[in-house]
Parts: sequence; structure tokens; C-alpha cells
Amino acid sequence: MKKEFETSPPSVSEVIQELEKYASNPDYPGASFIMMAAWSNLSKDYTPILCQILNDESNNGLHESVIELLDVLRDERAIPALSKALTYRWSYDIWFNVPRKSLLALAEIGTPEAKMIIESAAQYPEELISEDANLILDNW
Repeated sequence: MKKEFETSPPSVSEVIQELEKYASNPDYPGASFIMMAAWSNLSKDYTPILCQILNDESNNGLHESVIELLDVLRDERAIPALSKALTYRWSYDIWFNVPRKSLLALAEIGTPEAKMIIESAAQYPEELISEDANLILDNW
């Protein structure tokens, strides 16, 4: 399977179709394969479905992976979803990985709107988030 994947990765439209299946069914068995496929064939065409997945706070199995892809894609259309992800708090995420990765993705996008969101996050009560936001702003 791996060799087959390397020689003929799924097309962008095939990846989008699989991401749509995951978005409608968080228990979709091919979720991690979809993310590998997306990494092997990067496209900003993924942004809308990735944002749809990220906007669903309860469907959080791939949130970190989705944010990492959005970080690399640097698509301004992801700003609202990344901003929303800054507010996610789960008992198991004691290090605030999703909000902190969202900060990094916003920094990579680098627009004035993204910077304003990071400036706002610098005032968050969660020290890990506000410290990361301030570090990003110090290096802006």
C-alpha cells in the first residue's frame, strides 16, 4: 500500500472527497490516511473543508493535524477557523496544543488580521497561550 501511495498519491479532489467523508463521520476509518494524502499533495483547495473540520469543536480527532496543514498552506481563508480554535479548551489538552498551534498558523499567514488576533491572544488568561502569543509578536 505504501509503495502504491508513493507512486500515485490521491488527487486533490480525491483528498477533498475523503476529508468530506471524515467531516460528516468523525469515526471514518481512513482519517489518518487522508491526512498523509493531503501532505503528499498540498493544495489550498483543502482550506474550506479543513476549516469546516476545525470549526466543529466536538469532532476534534484531527484538529492538530488540520492546523498543521493550514499552517503550511498559509491561506487567509483559514483565519476565522484558526481564531475559533484559539478558544478550544479540553480537559485532556493540558498544554493547549490546539490553541497554541493555531497561533503559529496565524503567524505564518501573517496578515494584519492574523496579527490582531494574536495580539488579542496575548491577553488570554492561560499563560501558555499568552506567552506564545507574546513571543510571536516579539518576532513579528
